[in-house]
Amino acid sequence: MALGDRIKEFLGDDPKKLVDEILESIKEEYGDIPLIAKSMGSRRPETFIFNALQNVFIMKRPKAVSQKMAELLAIAAATAIGCEHCVDFHVKTAMRLGASQDEIFDAMMIAGVMAQTSKLSIALRKLERVSLSDSH
Repeated sequence: MALGDRIKEFLGDDPKKLVDEILESIKEEYGDIPLIAKSMGSRRPETFIFNALQNVFIMKRPKAVSQKMAELLAIAAATAIGCEHCVDFHVKTAMRLGASQDEIFDAMMIAGVMAQTSKLSIALRKLERVSLSDSH
């Protein structure tokens, strides 16, 4: 069977039905459905389905770290990039998985230092270039 046929078979006749099942599962597990899931599910069901599968294997079934650690990493990443909605979602999830407020705080502090360092690294390099060009 060709790959395209296998994908169509997996998606079924009505991808929206599979989307609804995935969204319901997300709501049961997390207590809410993130806007990104709702939007992708309604606008691009096929894309959402494969994105949801990817998320399951990255966040729910990581190979080398625990699921709690994956959530702490998600908190750190969301903090560093400034995604308020992601921080909120992943803090709640991490706490349900047993993460303490101190563990979450440390993840946020480490991310904050890294984000600050990243921004300063860029800005200070630009300043050095300007200083060097002014001296010539």
